[in-house]
Amino acid sequence: MKNATEGKNSPLRVVAARPEVWERNLNDFAFSLFLTPEWVRAMAGTQAKRVFLDFVQDDTVVAKVSGVLQQNGWLKGRSLLFYAAPALRENRQDLLDACCTALLAYARSKGIQRMLMASYDQQHSMAPGVKGWFVNKRCEFVVPLNGEGPVFSTNFKRNVKKALKKEALFGPAEGEDLQADLEDLLGATLETRNSKYGETYNPFYLPLLNSKSLERLYKEGAGRYYKVTLPGAPTPNCVLFNLEREGRAFNLLVGSDSAAYRFGLAGLADYQLIESYRLQRYSAYNLGGATGDAGSAGLERSKEARGGQRRWVYGATTNFLCFPHRLLNPLLLLLRRLRVKLMKP
Repeated sequence: MKNATEGKNSPLRVVAARPEVWERNLNDFAFSLFLTPEWVRAMAGTQAKRVFLDFVQDDTVVAKVSGVLQQNGWLKGRSLLFYAAPALRENRQDLLDACCTALLAYARSKGIQRMLMASYDQQHSMAPGVKGWFVNKRCEFVVPLNGEGPVFSTNFKRNVKKALKKEALFGPAEGEDLQADLEDLLGATLETRNSKYGETYNPFYLPLLNSKSLERLYKEGAGRYYKVTLPGAPTPNCVLFNLEREGRAFNLLVGSDSAAYRFGLAGLADYQLIESYRLQRYSAYNLGGATGDAGSAGLERSKEARGGQRRWVYGATTNFLCFPHRLLNPLLLLLRRLRVKLMKP
C-alpha cells in the first residue's frame, strides 16, 4: 500500500461507505463538525438520503465527505448538499482539487443535477480550483484554546464583570424543554436585530436546520445546551446550543432576551465556556461567522472581542450537471453575474 503522498497524479475513486465504516478512522482527517454522521443523520431525517463518501487513491483513503441527497422534484432534479469541503488526510491544494474533480464525475454518474459545498467549521482556507465549481467566500471567528489562549478586549471583560455583578448564573442545561426556551429567545433576538438594523434574518440559518432537525441533533448527542439566568427570572435569559466533539466546539445557535443584551449575558456564557473548554483541553471554539446583514460589522467586532481570530473559508456550488437540466445553465450564469454586480458598492 502506497503512502497517500505518493502517486499524487493518479485519479481518485469515490466509494460510498456505511456510516460506521466511514467514521472509523475519521480522526485521521481534518474534518468539520458538520461532516459527522450525527449531524448528517439529524439534517437528513427520514425525508432525505444520507451520503458518506471515501476518496480512494492507490488503495488508500485520502479524504472523506458526507452530505444529504435531496429530491427537489423534476424541475430542479436531485441535489447533493455538503456542509463543508472534504476532510483531507493532508491539507493540500492538489488533493482538494482532485476531490472536487472526482465529485463532479461521481455526481454525473449518479444523475445528480447539482452540488452545494458549504464551508462551516472548515479546517483549511483553500478554495477549490476546479472548472465546474463556482467559489464563494466567507469568514468564521475561531478562538484558539491551546498555548496562551485567547486575548479578550477590554470592553468584553467589562461586560463580563457587569454580568457577574448582576449575579447571573451560567451552566450546562439538560432537557428537551431547553429547545422551546431557545426558540423563544431566537425570536426575541430576531426582533431586537430587526428593530436595530431594519433587516430580518433566518435564525435557523443553515439548509435543513429547523425545529425538527435541532431536536434530532440533541437526541443524537451532537451538542449541548447552556443557559444564563438572572436571579428571579422564571426562564433563562440566554440559551446556547454548541456542537462538541473531539476537543472542538462550534456555537451553532444563541438566543438572548433584552436583559441578556443589556447585561452582556451571552458574553458571560462564552467567557465561561472558553475557560471550561480550556480546562478540558479543547483545541478551538468556533464562534461561527457573520450574518451578512446590516448588523454584520457589529457581530464581527463582538466575536473578535471574545478572542475570535478571523478565518477565511471557501465553499462552492455547481451548475446543473446532467441533461436536460444543464440547458438552464446560461440562466444560472446570468443570475450569478447580476448578483455580483448588486453586491458591489
